[in-house]
Amino acid sequence: MSEYQGKKVTVICEECEVLHHFDGDELFGKHGDASMPELLGELAKAVGCDRPKKGYYNLCRLFYYRRLDEWVRQRGYISREQHEIELGKRLADLREWEVLKAVCQCGRRAKLNRKALERQVGTNARIKDLAAKLHCKECKRYASVVEISSLPR
Repeated sequence: MSEYQGKKVTVICEECEVLHHFDGDELFGKHGDASMPELLGELAKAVGCDRPKKGYYNLCRLFYYRRLDEWVRQRGYISREQHEIELGKRLADLREWEVLKAVCQCGRRAKLNRKALERQVGTNARIKDLAAKLHCKECKRYASVVEISSLPR
C-alpha cells in the first residue's frame, strides 16, 4: 500500500457498474501498509457491495483498475516497432507503408525522408544508430529517438 501514497487507487466492478477512486494517502492512514489483495474486501464494503469476497457463489467482482498505458508500463511491454528497432532493423527491412519519424527531447517531431537517408548512410544502416546522427533544427542537439509508424489508409 505504501507505493500508492500520493496516488489514486481506482476500483471497478462491471457487474455492479461501479468505478470509484480512493485517495492513496487516506487509505494508507486508515489501513496502514496492508497488502493490496487484502484491502480489496474493505474497498468493496466502502463502495457499498454486499456480495462476499470469499466463498463459491455470487462473489464480489470488484478489482483494481489500471489504464492500458499503466498496465503496459508496469509489465514492461514495448511496441512491435520498438522491438524491431531494438533487434537491429535496417532501413532495407522497412516496408513501403512504414514511415520513420524523429522525436527530439525538446518536443519537436519530424518525418524523415527515407530515400535521402538511404543515400546518406546506406540501406544497411540500423535504425537505432540513426538517432545519434540526427541533428534537431530547433535545439541543435543530437538527442532524437527514431520511431516507425504506418501510413494512414
